Amino acid sequence: MRTLVIGDVHGKLTLLNRLIEETGYQPGEDRLIFIGDLVDRGEDARGVVARAIELQRQFPETVTIIKGNHEAMMLAALSEPPDAEQTELWFYNGGIETLQSYTNDEGGVDFPVEHYQFLSALPTWYEDEHAIYVHASLPEADDGSFLHPREAPESPELLWSRNRHFFSEYRGKTVVFGHTITGMIFGERGKVWLRENLIGVDTGAYLTGILSAIELPSRRIFSVNEPPSETEDVGVIGARRKFFDWR
Repeated sequence: MRTLVIGDVHGKLTLLNRLIEETGYQPGEDRLIFIGDLVDRGEDARGVVARAIELQRQFPETVTIIKGNHEAMMLAALSEPPDAEQTELWFYNGGIETLQSYTNDEGGVDFPVEHYQFLSALPTWYEDEHAIYVHASLPEADDGSFLHPREAPESPELLWSRNRHFFSEYRGKTVVFGHTITGMIFGERGKVWLRENLIGVDTGAYLTGILSAIELPSRRIFSVNEPPSETEDVGVIGARRKFFDWR
């Protein structure tokens, strides 16, 4: 069985469907893992969540979706009673686009209970014979070593961390992660980051138009590109360049 790991989708349903096709995914034969951040920033978070639910419902033993920090923000914002601070944080980080995807023709928000329950139940990590899979990083212990996620399954570091020590010093079983877009702190823009013990698969689909996956154990990389819109605002392009110039 090969394992296919898909990077942060962020509402880019068309890219997701193209990437799954590009990998030659064989349902029930291949293991399929989403590294988290299905939602926010892209235009069709609802469609991406529905697609993930469909895949997992059909093949629950071989499809795993890991919770990302954007799922965590979304769930916190939608909790009862609503938390204004959490809602503001979510809106600032792409939640408005997600709400728009759940808006019906009458202008109301139509958020299926099934979607909320699905996102609430997502695990924070997974492991198979090839690697450990988390959204962001392994938790760091006081002595500078890194904990297996089973030792701290609720650690915020699994969802939120951009730990430069982890990126540069981790040694151990291979960890595949997303969250930090390649080209921000490590690696090359738009390309999966490969080291002996670490693989970063977030190629910034919502910014670069590139969504990527990696096949294990072969480490074969798959990427699909979204052609830039002919009408894309010059200011947006400039903001993207500025983002990737940041170190």
